[in-house]
Amino acid sequence: MIHAQIKTVNPAARQAVVATEDGREVTLSFPANANIEVYEPASTGTMGGTLEDLKEGYWVNVEFHENAQGPCHCTSLVCES
Repeated sequence: MIHAQIKTVNPAARQAVVATEDGREVTLSFPANANIEVYEPASTGTMGGTLEDLKEGYWVNVEFHENAQGPCHCTSLVCES
């Protein structure tokens, strides 16, 4: 799992670009069964979410599988902000 900041989100294409702490940009593709958890202010925890809930600038922890020929496949994304 890596710590990164969301640069762009495209819900229609089911993709997002994140920047890792070491400056690398990674394009992520989200399959239908990807786990997305978003920050829930009332409980200061997380709850199930969708790509539409993600915003540029959010800090996230991301688990994904590298793909040399296209976007990486994201299996889990948890927002911290």
